[in-house]
Amino acid sequence: MFPPRRPALFRRGILRHLILRSLNEGPKHGYEIIKSLSEELGGFYRPSTGAVYPVLQTLEEQGYVTAEEQENKKVYSITPMGKKFLEESGEKVKDLIEKNWALLRDKRELNREIRSLASLIITNYRDLTQEKDEKITQILRETRRKITEVIFE
Repeated sequence: MFPPRRPALFRRGILRHLILRSLNEGPKHGYEIIKSLSEELGGFYRPSTGAVYPVLQTLEEQGYVTAEEQENKKVYSITPMGKKFLEESGEKVKDLIEKNWALLRDKRELNREIRSLASLIITNYRDLTQEKDEKITQILRETRRKITEVIFE
């Protein structure tokens, strides 16, 4: 199996720009940043803490953000240097974001179906009998095989 691929949006290092844009709206702690990014991306992608916190640390080291401990949480704020970086890189990054956002938008129906299927199974997981579990497993195996054929045809 291949490891899951992050959207091109994040492979190109745009995550730091999105984080700075989020912080430009006001100070936030890490989970608020993640929620903000997820909302901005229409729920198509929710960056993990493992993706966001290292970027925040790098942004802090670069002087683009500061972190302050508030109520046992680190609250991040954009610095004047971070605002300047945001302004200077804005147009180039905006174009990349829009291109990749269009790709995500084009996959809206597929994403909705994938999430709906996963939600259906996870929500009812505990109530599955052994027989239903085996039937669903077989259906998923067959579906995965068919999807693999379509993807690699």
